[in-house]
Amino acid sequence: MCVNTLSIGWDGRLYDCDFNQMLGMQMRNGKLLTIADISAKDLENWEVLTSNHCFGCTAGAGSSCQGALERNMLAKES
Repeated sequence: MCVNTLSIGWDGRLYDCDFNQMLGMQMRNGKLLTIADISAKDLENWEVLTSNHCFGCTAGAGSSCQGALERNMLAKES
């Protein structure tokens, strides 16, 4: 999810994923960002906030990404 989707809070605050939103890990660029502060162009090469909860997704047990990072790597090798 964090690779291609954003979570937006009721107040317009931006988050990399729904887990980051629930943990209060808001996207920032020197200041906290809202939907009014950013464009799609600004998000190119954006660094995703990560923490221990991200291991669930990278291990293939995440709720929405379904381990896509690992599967994509294997598919490219085939």
